Amino acid sequence: MQKALDHAIMLQETKENPDIKSCYYVEDHPYENYLSNNSWETFKTDMKTHYCKAYDQYILGGGKEMEERQIGNYKYPPKMASFGSSSRMIYNLMKSNNEFLYEKKLPTTIGGIANLDGFLETKEKCVFVEAKCREPYGAKSKDIADKYKELYCFISKSSNNNLICNITTKGNGKMEVDFISDQTQIHHFDIKQMICHLLGVATAYLNGKYDKKIDFIYLLYNPTNLHIEPDSVREKIFNIYNAECMECQSIDFNGLFFDILDFLTKTSKIDNKSDITKISALFSFRMCDQYTMSV
Repeated sequence: MQKALDHAIMLQETKENPDIKSCYYVEDHPYENYLSNNSWETFKTDMKTHYCKAYDQYILGGGKEMEERQIGNYKYPPKMASFGSSSRMIYNLMKSNNEFLYEKKLPTTIGGIANLDGFLETKEKCVFVEAKCREPYGAKSKDIADKYKELYCFISKSSNNNLICNITTKGNGKMEVDFISDQTQIHHFDIKQMICHLLGVATAYLNGKYDKKIDFIYLLYNPTNLHIEPDSVREKIFNIYNAECMECQSIDFNGLFFDILDFLTKTSKIDNKSDITKISALFSFRMCDQYTMSV
């Protein structure tokens, strides 16, 4: 499904802009759902010349967005050269805003570093963005590091949110988790990653790094205007997209964020004198797509 989506985006973009060419070659191997080598160089040069802050952020991001990747015996094009790249999507949408930052890193207190796709601080608010394009249509694992177990149990027992985390211990530092929100089984929305991101935001606010309104945006690529073949794959992609939207909308993010703040103040060395009710009141969550994205 991911390849079908990439291909459909490629067909649409190359049709709308004849200057964009497809098919990246690594040595003699073609990758048709990527920008061509020349188009990629043009894209990269334009970023480096006109949006140098963004270029530096992606180069330093650690995700190998801008360079060819060696995986085992195979070499692949840069991630951002993919027509289905969420990084390329958010960059193209936001590059005209010189204050917008990419690859924002936030310590989570529990699980290392949260890597958010976008961040903007204005006079009134802080905008945090997580972007998804092809990701929802790939295979997912229920395995999660058991360092999150205490937090997940705390969330499940709280009446402030509507998320249930059913945990099965697997050993070797892993557990399997089924998430349910408002009687909706979470199959597609990456709630584990979202909890990590909210841990990062909560940690930053509890440590006094920010004190403005929180505008958390979930930027999800909308595939409904694409011509996707075959029809059976098109139907599967649309079904997953609609399910992801429904699952996301079923979650009480305000309650979840409050409980994450509460958990951190009760279980970590973060100053427990912080007014978590006041911080929680700053929080808002919204879903956008490539047509409605705004900051």
